[in-house]
Amino acid sequence: MNSLSQSVSMADLKCRAKKRVPKFAFDYIEEGCNTGVAVQHNRKMLDSLRLEPHYLEAYQAPNLTTHILGREYSAPYGIAPLGLTGLVWPQASVMHAKAARTANIPFVLSTVSTLALEEAAKHAQQNFWFQLYSPSDLGIQDDLLARLKACGCENLVVTLDVPTPSRRLKAIKSGLSVPPKITLSSVIQSTMRPLWSIATLREGLPQFANLTPYMDQQTMSMDDAAEFIRTKLRDVVDAASLQRIRAQWSGKLIVKGVLSVTDAQRAVALGADAIIVSNHGGRQLDAAQSPVQVLPEIVAAVGNQCEVMVDSGVESGVDVARYMALGAKAVFAGRMFLYGVAAHGQAGADHAIELLRLELGQVMSQLHCANPTSLVGHLVK
Repeated sequence: MNSLSQSVSMADLKCRAKKRVPKFAFDYIEEGCNTGVAVQHNRKMLDSLRLEPHYLEAYQAPNLTTHILGREYSAPYGIAPLGLTGLVWPQASVMHAKAARTANIPFVLSTVSTLALEEAAKHAQQNFWFQLYSPSDLGIQDDLLARLKACGCENLVVTLDVPTPSRRLKAIKSGLSVPPKITLSSVIQSTMRPLWSIATLREGLPQFANLTPYMDQQTMSMDDAAEFIRTKLRDVVDAASLQRIRAQWSGKLIVKGVLSVTDAQRAVALGADAIIVSNHGGRQLDAAQSPVQVLPEIVAAVGNQCEVMVDSGVESGVDVARYMALGAKAVFAGRMFLYGVAAHGQAGADHAIELLRLELGQVMSQLHCANPTSLVGHLVK
């Protein structure tokens, strides 16, 4: 029986991914920070939302077409920025970029992806967005922005919520580091996953492809590379640094990691065209609120001044519907798409998008909701 046909939910993709990738790679996808309270809280808060059907309203088949930042997409969801994707499965970001282009949904490439932005733009074309971890070296930042402009990128996502690395306990115990190092434990785990190992041997160890132009690969040791990433890659993003980026970037500016009305209002005042309400999927601050708790008041405060989007905890099309019922213009998912490629490769990237489409369409049909923006009228308050 076709294994793809048996992957009918994110849970199925997750289960198959766990059997195909080494434990350290699976833990990298699954883990939150500290004790995982924020991850669990995201799930609890999404599950608490209820939607109300209007069965006696005139029925129309759902149309998922959505306009986001002036462009038409075929669905109101996209692929969130995902770091170290090549650790999970070689060429994962290429698969995501191609799948997003085919399905006509947004694809957001992370600064710390293992795919260079120029390649991502080639594969995703007009569906390509870029997420920036602001480098402390302004020369690197300036060059990244110039490269983005040269390849036609229109949407820049600046992430706020990484002023310091999070504590992911499984990664600490397994020795998973940045950049990845080969340890006895990782070798043993890899030998237990031969398909992953063969694919990885063909591609080589994953590299931060967007940053390699700024590192001397011939003379830089692994420890030197790790130190470079720690000291040069990420700077704290505050109002002053966001203002500098806004002054340089002529495209759309999206600010990600907003969890309060105050930050939302300041981001808009600094020139943000959109914000993404997010707690980083529970991977940065274990005591963070869920976006479910703050999204409605943020939409009320700035929704008429910028587009308000959301991520964190999305596991199904039902979750997409829930977030949109709270007023989100678009919803991004991350882990689901990594499980997809880990489970089935390119077919899994396409399949994850299709699962969300089927699930969201079913929910909207059940509610008698003809388009995603009308989901706000189905929230049980």
